Order: sequence, then C-alpha cells, then structure tokens
Amino acid sequence: MRWYYKLPLRLRSLFREDKAELDLSDELQFHLQNQIDEFVAQGMNPQQARRAARQSLGGIEQVKEECRDARQVNFIENFLRDVRYGLRMLRRSPGFTVLTILCLTLGIGANAAVFSWVEGILFRPYPLVSHQERLVALSGTAGDDRDETSWPDLLDLERSCTLCESLLSAKSPARLWALASAPRS
Repeated sequence: MRWYYKLPLRLRSLFREDKAELDLSDELQFHLQNQIDEFVAQGMNPQQARRAARQSLGGIEQVKEECRDARQVNFIENFLRDVRYGLRMLRRSPGFTVLTILCLTLGIGANAAVFSWVEGILFRPYPLVSHQERLVALSGTAGDDRDETSWPDLLDLERSCTLCESLLSAKSPARLWALASAPRS
C-alpha cells in the first residue's frame, strides 16, 4: 500500500482513535461472522462453528493489537504518553523542575555564547569584509625568509590581478588578503 493511502488512515487512527477502534471492532466481528457462517455451511452446529472460528481467527484482542501495530502510530501515542508523564513528574516536584530549567538555560546560553565567540574569531575574522568565504591569503617570499609586501607592490598586484575582485592588506608581515571571485572584465 502506498504512503498516500496510508496517511489518512494513520491520521484518523491518531486523531479519531474512538472511531478507528469502533471500525476495527466492526471489521473483526464481520470476519468472525463470515467464518462462523462458512463453518455452519460446512455442517457444524452454530456453537461449534463459533468456537472453531474464534480458534482460526486467534484471540480477538491479539488481532486488534496486531492491527494497531500495523497502523504504525504507536510511536506517536507513546511519545505523547511519555510527555504527559514527564510533565506530571515535573509538576509533582517543583524544586527539581526549577533546577532542571536552570541547568538547561545555562547550558544552552553557554553553548550559544561559545559558538558566537568561535564564529566571530575563527570563521569571520574581518567583520567589515563581505563574502568572507571567498577570502584567500597570499604571502610574498624573498628567498628563505618572508618579506613584507610593499605598498607599490600591493597597488601593482591589485591593478594586474585578474583572478581577484579586490585586495586588502593585514598588519601581519608578508600577508596579503585577496577577495577571490570571477575574473574582472
């Protein structure tokens, strides 16, 4: 059965549980009565046919439970039942509730603060530069030791660079930042 056929049945089972249970009972009674009628047609008396039909069908409550499991809405019902139980327990012990809420608040706040700090320092070191994800570091070398790039070299590189949109210089020696993008036309 496709999901779009199952979805309305599951929603009905979830939100109109009493109607779904009544329909399930009616359907099982229908199948039981059909089996009884079939056994009576084979020559059994009605009481023997009823007993044989119940044995062939299995326990009614077990079959109902299998049908409920086939609907696959038990996890939602169990989740809602667990939430209600948790809320009852929190209401029953207010001191524990306050402590739990305080710990969660401090934990979430500390996590947000640390992430903001890390994001500001490591991921976005230059707040006034847009598109920092395209930022590339260039450095100039003169032999084995690094030498600072001079201002005329920076201007010359900015004019002649076709791979960079713009250049900016940082205070660190021999470090030049280029905002990479499509070549300029």
